[in-house]
Formats: sequence, C-alpha cells, structure tokens
Amino acid sequence: MSALPPKLVAVAEKLLASSAESKTISLDAMGGAIDLVPVSTEDVDALMSALEAAGRRIVGPEGARGAGNLRRVLPAARALTAKLGRSPTLAEIAAETGIGADDVRHALALGRVMGR
Repeated sequence: MSALPPKLVAVAEKLLASSAESKTISLDAMGGAIDLVPVSTEDVDALMSALEAAGRRIVGPEGARGAGNLRRVLPAARALTAKLGRSPTLAEIAAETGIGADDVRHALALGRVMGR
C-alpha cells in the first residue's frame, strides 16, 4: 500500500478488514469508506489497484442508475480534461453533469471496473 496517497491508507485498511471473508468490495462500500476524503480520479484508481493487489474483487452497483450516470460522467470527464489540460476533480465533473459527487465517484469506479 505504499503507492497509495497517505490520505487513503486508512480507507484501504478499513475496506480490507471488512472484506476479509468475502474478498469482495462493492463500489458503494468504497464510496462509504472514502466518505468526505477529497479524492481525485487518480486517487480512486490507486485505491482500486491497491485493493485488487491485496486480492479483493471490486463489484459495481446493481441496477441502471450506475450505468446511466456512467454515460453522463465519462464524456463530461473527457471534455473537461481537454478543456482544463488536466484530470478534472470530482467536484468539477459533478458541476458539469449535475450529478452528486458520490454518484460521480461511483460512476468513475464503475467505468474502471467495466474496463477490467
């Protein structure tokens, strides 16, 4: 976990402890564990990579809400990246899409899971 930003080490430890038996972590659990920690898309990616390296499987939410948000978030994130010349923050993507920051975080994580 040395590759994780220090602010996410406790989050990762909490998720690893809570998934010791099932070896599965839902995106909802990740979002709840991150709570109010300000994270970037790179932070979420690093957290997911650390959890997977520790033998956990990340699973997406059930239902269409996650997929619907994903269809709005990804194009907005790409457009903001081109406009800003850097990766946008969760708050910037949320403002652009009108979706709450937690739902943006879930959509980005779902996109990462689907890309695996």
